[in-house]
Amino acid sequence: MKTFERIEKETLYFSSCETCEAHCCDGERGILYAQILLEDFEKVYENFPIVFMYGELGYLKPVILLTNGKEFCRYLENNLCTIYEKRPSTCRNYPLSAHLDNSIYVDKNCPAITNEGTIIVKNGKINKEFNNYSFSDYQIRYINTHFCFHEINNSDNLTKAITLNGIDFYKFVKDFDDKYVNMHLESLKNIDKYYLKAIK
Repeated sequence: MKTFERIEKETLYFSSCETCEAHCCDGERGILYAQILLEDFEKVYENFPIVFMYGELGYLKPVILLTNGKEFCRYLENNLCTIYEKRPSTCRNYPLSAHLDNSIYVDKNCPAITNEGTIIVKNGKINKEFNNYSFSDYQIRYINTHFCFHEINNSDNLTKAITLNGIDFYKFVKDFDDKYVNMHLESLKNIDKYYLKAIK
């Protein structure tokens, strides 16, 4: 399981993915979905289903289904990513993660976080060579994503797309002439036998 902790003043080293058994791609280890922002839609909709789930306060948030909750990511072969250059930002950032409090978090359970290797965080700041994602202003980008779907978030416009590991994921019933909803609907072609066999 991933266990993210807020980065404070520490220095963290990243060894290599080469000796890892792809824990971060394993549905059996709890890897199921990742939240995305508006900027992610165009990067992921061709390879992953974009669906929606309800947050604790009833707001709607877009997520991608990384696995079917039972198996490894469908794009993993011999512990290597076959869409590496087109992998989602959540994979690109790992073991780091942005957060609503605009702090950076790290998964301390990642086997590559060791006492040697490449410095990814020094004195609480991300190494520029490792920083391939804009972690700044995450909160406002998250809020903008929420408000993009706020007006069409009602039960008449949504229906259940799939249930995996007891979690309901939803889809819109039409595109509302909205480019993000349209990409979401196009992405649903990816809910194929890989996902469906996990609910039998």
